[in-house]
Amino acid sequence: MVSTAAATTPARPVRKDVARNRALLLRAADELFSERGVEITLDDVARHAGVGVATAYRHFDSKQALVSELFQGRIDRIALRMQEAEALADPRKAFEAFVYQACEMQANDRGMRESVGATHGLPGAAVIRDRLQPVATRIVDRAKAAGVLRPEFTTTDVPMLFVMVGGLSDYLGSIDPGLWRRYLDFFMDGVLAAGTEHRAISAPPLAESQVEAAMEHWHRPPSRR
Repeated sequence: MVSTAAATTPARPVRKDVARNRALLLRAADELFSERGVEITLDDVARHAGVGVATAYRHFDSKQALVSELFQGRIDRIALRMQEAEALADPRKAFEAFVYQACEMQANDRGMRESVGATHGLPGAAVIRDRLQPVATRIVDRAKAAGVLRPEFTTTDVPMLFVMVGGLSDYLGSIDPGLWRRYLDFFMDGVLAAGTEHRAISAPPLAESQVEAAMEHWHRPPSRR
């Protein structure tokens, strides 16, 4: 039999230095993941955090374990924002809050953009579909029922907004990190029901010099056979 004393022994508390190092690693990893995407290494994270590489490996078995934790944290944040958007009384405000907040995360976080596809060993699209799609469907259906959105618009159109914003950010983020808002404003006007008041365009157009720089950044996708 297990003694009462043994059965009720509290778990050993995490040492302060261990907790501090983990916090440093996660903060550094979050920054690098946002800037560089899934190609970051534990060595990169350790240097950025100012700790030894061995310390990084004591906290995370592999880079994959770290990236998975970072990805899950981002899904948690999106889920929270979607719940907050759904709670808004106005169906249009709920829809726009959901789309713009999710797109903002896509635009400002390279790691998130690269993670949403079912690649890099992450659950990606499957997690988003299973966890987030039910909320997105409720938000979209409520907006359509209120006459805010065109009847042809469906929940499956929403990920294409993320693809569009992600592409703009990948190629033009260094030129104008807020440019995605301008084109999302235009796109959103296209999905609103007839007679619905348009949004104000929230970002200015590119200057000619910026257009030239943007074209230099653009490249053709690889051919498919």
